[in-house]
Amino acid sequence: MRLRQHSRHAFTLVEILVVVVILGIAAAVVVPQLGSQSDVRAAAAARMIMADLIYAQNRAIATQTKHYVVFNTTAGSQSYRIRMGSSLVDIPQPITKESYYEVKIGQKNTPMSDVSLGDVSFEGFTTIAFDELGVPYYYDPTGPTTTALSSIGGSTIQVKSGTYTLTVTIEPYTGEIKVN
Repeated sequence: MRLRQHSRHAFTLVEILVVVVILGIAAAVVVPQLGSQSDVRAAAAARMIMADLIYAQNRAIATQTKHYVVFNTTAGSQSYRIRMGSSLVDIPQPITKESYYEVKIGQKNTPMSDVSLGDVSFEGFTTIAFDELGVPYYYDPTGPTTTALSSIGGSTIQVKSGTYTLTVTIEPYTGEIKVN
């Protein structure tokens, strides 16, 4: 009679240790990147602001009416609103069909609750306007007057999340909008 040998398939101690070391190295690389993700939130908010500025600029060109983006940087109620015409009439929000287009920054229980606006300055003012050709202006509410932007790098919006800060810049004359 012949005895059958049963061969067992198992991992050796060396193989298990190699897998544990590889998993440890992978965890050491991935876990720090999962942190607070402040950079991702700040980038998302900056892209949203940039998209809304482009929307106001394109709408000004399409309707041949000056459009304004009015920023409120008051702590606790930071927001911006898109308006049109010399009397700053609210425009409707095209997606939600609200009677006004307002974006609130840093609202609790939202994906971007830890985002805030830093310095918002369009050559010293907090309202930017776009004319019928898309040229950017700053708006002085004391006049009320609009004056074409003239200083390069003088019109910026800072977006902050944690320790990370991005700056949205509007160039004079061309109205080019970019994030740095």
